[in-house]
Amino acid sequence: MGQEIDAALGDVIRSALIRPAEALGDLASDAIGILGDRVKRKRQLNAMLGLEEVRKKLESNDVDMKDITPPKEEELHLLMNGLSLTDDEKVREMWAGLFAKALDPNSEITAERPFISVLQTLSPMDAKVIDFLAFTEKTDKDLRSKAQGFRPKEFGSIDPEERQRLDKLRTEIAARQKQAVKAIQDKAAEYGMDTLPGDGWADNLIRQDIIERIPTPQTQIEATRNGLFPRRELHEVVGRLDQQVKVLSQVVSRSASPPQRVIAKQNSSPLVHLEIGFTNFGRRLATACGLL
Repeated sequence: MGQEIDAALGDVIRSALIRPAEALGDLASDAIGILGDRVKRKRQLNAMLGLEEVRKKLESNDVDMKDITPPKEEELHLLMNGLSLTDDEKVREMWAGLFAKALDPNSEITAERPFISVLQTLSPMDAKVIDFLAFTEKTDKDLRSKAQGFRPKEFGSIDPEERQRLDKLRTEIAARQKQAVKAIQDKAAEYGMDTLPGDGWADNLIRQDIIERIPTPQTQIEATRNGLFPRRELHEVVGRLDQQVKVLSQVVSRSASPPQRVIAKQNSSPLVHLEIGFTNFGRRLATACGLL
């Protein structure tokens, strides 16, 4: 069907290029009609796919259809319009997530206009970056919650039984950490985080205040009492000050330049270090869309 429409549209366009000027009005009308029908069918399909995704999310949260709380008419229109214009899976998932949260009577999340405005601007790669950051945050949170599961009765002294539990927990955490790192690396490979297009891939995400560069740790300088240094330490202090200036210069340069990648170069570290992270608004958006 799509090929037939393409062929018909091609015929109309070709005719428009060779027909007399007086016939162009009718030809333009034909072209607009074909395009209009095609866009309408495409939007209907997108809306159907999106609503099915909303239904699944509501069911997974045990929300009965009779209990849903529809948003205001204008918000409902904007959500439906967003779903109908989206044919990318990840962008659709975010629209559907916000839609489902807005319908859930147990959710305090609403279809805030800033959320809707931002979703309207997202490219497929934008949505992948957001989903990847949310995935890494959830993975890290799960790992930390497991590590915090053990608390000795007294931190000063751990009895043999607690020591055995602690050793077992360390082994489990090491294994879980390895699994978490692999899961994040696999997700990065699946989403193409290592092959992002050009230097402008983060422009829209930064402009919409969704992501920010993770600052590098800054070296701290500690002065002695009253801010005075003994003469013998003066050389060392000057060297540390010089190092601090260099670090601050790097921080300023880093903040002023766009991020080059999502995952920082690993060097010899077995862990995953990100070069970007969510802003406060970005985290709220990811939460509202059900990604966090």
